[in-house]
Order: sequence, then C-alpha cells, then structure tokens
Amino acid sequence: RIGPARGGKYKTLPRKLTYTATAKAPRYCMDVVDFEQVLADMSDEEEVGLAATGSSSSKGDNETKASIADAVHLSLSSRFEEARDVAEAVQQADPSDSVAICVNGAECESRQDWSEAARFFLVGMGQNCQDGALEHGFQTNIDMLRTQRHKMADRAVTSKWDDVLTFKPRAPRLRPPSPEEKEPWWRLGPWYEELLEDPGHLVEHLGQSGDEDENVMEVRRIIYQNLDFLDKLYAYYRDDMNESIAPEATIPGTIKHDGHEEMGGEQLLKLAGWWRLLKECKIAHGDVKQKLPVAVFDRLVVNGKLFNSKQMQANSNYEIAEVDPHVPDLTIDYYEFIEALVRLSYIKIPGHSPSKSFEMLINDYLKPFAMHKQTDKAFNDWRSGAVQTFFREEVTNWRLHRIFDHFISTYKQNRLKSTALGLNDVTMSFNHAFSIMEKCDLFDPQFTVKKLVECYCKVTLDSDLLPQEHPNNQNSEMVFEEFLDFLIRCARAKSNNSKLATVSVLTVFVEELMLKAGRLIPGKF
Repeated sequence: RIGPARGGKYKTLPRKLTYTATAKAPRYCMDVVDFEQVLADMSDEEEVGLAATGSSSSKGDNETKASIADAVHLSLSSRFEEARDVAEAVQQADPSDSVAICVNGAECESRQDWSEAARFFLVGMGQNCQDGALEHGFQTNIDMLRTQRHKMADRAVTSKWDDVLTFKPRAPRLRPPSPEEKEPWWRLGPWYEELLEDPGHLVEHLGQSGDEDENVMEVRRIIYQNLDFLDKLYAYYRDDMNESIAPEATIPGTIKHDGHEEMGGEQLLKLAGWWRLLKECKIAHGDVKQKLPVAVFDRLVVNGKLFNSKQMQANSNYEIAEVDPHVPDLTIDYYEFIEALVRLSYIKIPGHSPSKSFEMLINDYLKPFAMHKQTDKAFNDWRSGAVQTFFREEVTNWRLHRIFDHFISTYKQNRLKSTALGLNDVTMSFNHAFSIMEKCDLFDPQFTVKKLVECYCKVTLDSDLLPQEHPNNQNSEMVFEEFLDFLIRCARAKSNNSKLATVSVLTVFVEELMLKAGRLIPGKF
C-alpha cells in the first residue's frame, strides 16, 4: 500500500517478488509492478471521488491524472526513462503522489539502481504511516538492501594463523652513532681548517663564550649545512647583481668552495659589494642602543687573521696602521668573507654563544633579506653609469676628497675614535656634514636641516640623530663612498625640478659645493 488517494481510498500496488540466483549471491528484487491494476484503481478512485463530491474534478486535477496515466502507460511499454520524466513533473506539483513515486521506483529497478529505488519506497513508507500499514514499504526496503549485502558463502575463509605466520619486516632501529663514527662536518677542507685551527684570531673569538671546542665544532656544522647558500651569497655580491634569486636557482660562475680548491684566478668580492650586503641584510644600522655603521665592519675585515696573513705574504713591511680600511676596491676572498661573517655575528647578536650567533645571523638576516632586487630610486641613481663616470673623473674625485678630509680635520670638537686603525681611517659624522652645508651656505627653504638629516640617515641607516650640531651626533660614521651617495640625495632634495636627470641635478649641486668650499680650503683646490 503506497499513499492515500485524493478520494480517500488507499491503493495497493501488486508486485512480484522473484528469487534470482546468480553466481555471486542470491538476492530478492522487485522485477515487475502490475501497472494494469494501478490503472484500474485510478478509474475506481475517480468514480468514488465524483460520487462523494457530486461534481467534476477541477481542470488541474484532470491534467495531473492524465499525466500520471501517461506515465503508467509508458511504464507498461517498458519506456521507464520517459515515464520517470513525466512522473517527476507530477511530483513537483504534488510530492506525495503515490503513483508517481511508484513509477520512479520502477524506473530505478529497471536499471538495477537498488539504492535509488529504496529511497522512493521510503517515501512510500512515509505516506503509508497514516494507517499504520508499514509492512509493504518495510519489506520493499529490506529487499533492496539484500541486493547489496554480501553473503557469508561468498566470503573467503580466513585462517586465524594467517596473521601469525605472515612475515612482517620491522622498521630499522635508529641508534646513536658510536664514538668511532664521526659527523660529516667533523673535518672540513684544509682552507676551512686553517681558518679554525688553533691558535688563530677566529678561535680566540669563539672561545669568548662557552666551550671552545664545542663552539668550533658547531661552526663547522653550520658552514657544512650552508655551503651552497654561502657560495651563492658570495657570488651574488661579488658580481654586483641586482635581481631576485630563488633559493633553488644557481648563479653562473659560482665556485664550490669545499676547502680543497686551488686559490687564485677567482674574481673576488670588493668592499663596495660588502657594503651592499651589510645594508640590504639590515646588519649595518644605528639606534640609541647600538651603532653599527659599515665602517665598523670594514675594520673587522682588515683585522681578520686571513687578511693580515695575505698582506704579510705580499709585503713583508705591511703595517695595518697605514691601511685605509674603507677603500671600495679593497678585495675580500671567500674565506676572509666567512671569517668576517662569523666575527660580525657576535657583534650584531650578542648574548649568545658565538656559534649560536652565527647560525642566527644566517637564518634571521642573510637568508630572508639577501639576494633580492632593489628598486629604490636613489640606489639605481648611484649605480647609473653617468653618475659613476661623473664621480670617477680625476679632478672631481680629488676635489671631493679634499672637501671630505678638510672639514673632518678642521672640526674643533672631534672625538678620537678608539676603534680607528690609524691616521688613514677617516670617517665623517653628521656634525661634519652639517658643518659643510652651513659654512658653504647651501641651506635654503627647499633644503633644510631636516632634509639633511633624512639624507644622512638613508645613507648610513643611523636613526639616532639630532637635526642640529650636537655631541651625540659624533658617534655616527660615514665613509667617503657613502659621502658621494649622500651628495646625490642632497642634490635631489635641493632641486626644485624632479624631472631633470640625476647627473644634471648632481652636477649643479657639486659645482656650487666645490665653488664655495674652495674659498674656505687653503692651498691648491
């Protein structure tokens, strides 16, 4: 019995349950629905409805009955798909139409979609619950489920000994290395070992905190694990590249430094590339707590063990006090570069063991910030060929050097720097820069002291400066190459026309500076 009819009569849908034996499993299924009996019941229902109401049915009911009759006739003709289309249209108007439910279920059975058929007959069960006649729908769904349940006869017989007798290999045990086994970084190549051997400047530095042997072994491990990165880092700034390099990418001309290669013939990193690395990786900086301009790291390179030994081999009369540590063409080979990184890490990141500081320098400063393209306009202005040609012109370069040296040496309140290597170790503080602009009368409403401070800070990355001549500003340092970059920024700040080429603006500013400074500097200028 599926659903009450509109006339108040329940219809019983006859069906044949056939037992089908297959090779897989026996199953029950609804093969045939007696739709002829359904048509007869529909005729009886219409007669009962007319007798009860005494009037003909509405036009909509007639259309619905005609549609469901068409669906039944299509099912009788085994055109189940077309019958279902018509039945679904009827169900959209009346979801509880029992004949439409029956037609849909029959279509599912015709293609042996038992799960979908069971869903339709569950709807029939919901309609039959009004008079408690659930047996028909309940049995229908049991038949549907039986078609999907595997019989015990088809299941493979398992033996309880199978799992016991089956060989299952164990995972290999992880054991700690024996004392005889050494880590791969236990000994690096000869050049690295020369850097780390005792006595040596680097080893003395590593012995400042904690166990010296443990620190040296940790430095070996960090170098070994970052060999490819350090090779690529050195090659990038050695070639003065300006493009973003992916971690997995390679740089043409990169040399693998494993400590066994022959020295000589390799292009070397210059101090100008070293400055780029320090600034781009945010190693050089200045604030209230700490002042770390590039001049500090220049002295660190020149004080290195490998650098000094190389200079002594080239010149037996070499004296570090006579060296200018801020010459941009000063070269640094790869192992001097590694030594400088290890030593500067302890200055940049104090409060840890030297090996821990070195690892933090690589992970927190070098890897995140190094080898990325710089798009700053002032950076590109400084690298332009026209600007470099202007500054490298012999007379212009000599005059700017005279201005740089004169205003530093004649400043009355100079402080002696305890870290200076000798008389050639000359740097300019903000007070010196302020003195130049003030004495040469270069300030105007466009170019103020505040703009001067901004230019100086952008070049030296020192944020702890006062916009006036003050004793605290004496701790700041600017090398001569930074002074040239500083002049470019001052020229741009003073110019009223931002569309002019950088070299044109720079030429006007520098000529005015040299003209006015020449009146203050004694002797030939």
